[in-house]
Amino acid sequence: MRIALVVGLGLLGGCVPNDHPSWLVDHPLPWGIVASVVEPGGYSSELVVPEGRVRASALPLDTLELQWLTATPPGVTVPAPIWFVCPDRCTSLPAEPLLACAFPLPLSRTEHCRLGEGERVRLSLGGAYTASEFFRGFIGVMGITSDGTVEPETCLQRYRTVPRAGLERCLFQERMLRLGPENLLLTTVPGLADNYTVEGDLPDDFDDEAPDVHPTLSGLQVRHFGRGGFRELIAQPGDTIPVRVGAYVSVWPQYTDDTKQPHYALQSTPGQPERLVATPDEETIRERYGISTLVEDRSDPDDDLLHGWTVPDEPEPILLYLYIADSRQGRAFATLRFVVEDASPAP
Repeated sequence: MRIALVVGLGLLGGCVPNDHPSWLVDHPLPWGIVASVVEPGGYSSELVVPEGRVRASALPLDTLELQWLTATPPGVTVPAPIWFVCPDRCTSLPAEPLLACAFPLPLSRTEHCRLGEGERVRLSLGGAYTASEFFRGFIGVMGITSDGTVEPETCLQRYRTVPRAGLERCLFQERMLRLGPENLLLTTVPGLADNYTVEGDLPDDFDDEAPDVHPTLSGLQVRHFGRGGFRELIAQPGDTIPVRVGAYVSVWPQYTDDTKQPHYALQSTPGQPERLVATPDEETIRERYGISTLVEDRSDPDDDLLHGWTVPDEPEPILLYLYIADSRQGRAFATLRFVVEDASPAP
């Protein structure tokens, strides 16, 4: 039996057997956390964000909106998650009740705090001088909810009780938010400036680097071939697409030309992690697919993507989920709804 790796992309992933493919959404699945700058602070005043784009990396004094994503079968909803901020990675939570997070939140903290509840919550960051000497430019966040059969608070209690048990109906996601852009972060936060040195001559455009923004979909290329012939269209997220039983369907996300942003990666010098070198780089894109019914997958059997599949005889709408992550902080997501026109009636 082939073992398929569930790619993390901000999720608490694991390994699943191939008889339950990683792309099958037959129960609620945590699908990602999107962090967007919604209120820029003073340190961001010189950043020029292109029209229609949204910053994905925050600086001190910025306010972020955190959005919880869930992939579910048709008609299924999950309760609003409970959010937490952690001193480092969110690998555990204390057993005792947590205080509400400070507003704004200091960049360095020694304790966990409770941020709030909701599909979307806001996180306001403190100023540069709230960072201690141990701050390294990351903030850990976590969300906890359930599949709807138990309360999120019940999942929270089970999660922070050791040994953990009864988590089968619980959903968890954690993410390390990296602040940026790095060139501004290094010059803004005194603790980072004291700990790191950028070696060599800096590129002339180093200080003019564009802000890190989310990937932008221009559409979703949908191709299907069957008894009705071949059709190709560019759909938009949320569209409903009629298909027929037995048709072969493929979906390919289409991005704007500026989605893969060039930038300078600050890489550590071997043996001297405090010495950094600015290296030209370009973002890469990772994609994860999910679909709400079992289909014949015609993609590469050695990966977890679902680019091509055969339409089953399914009377219920088929939901296709897509989660996109670039190699920095950018995230995007989309759904499509397929309706099988000639499906047999539901029993």
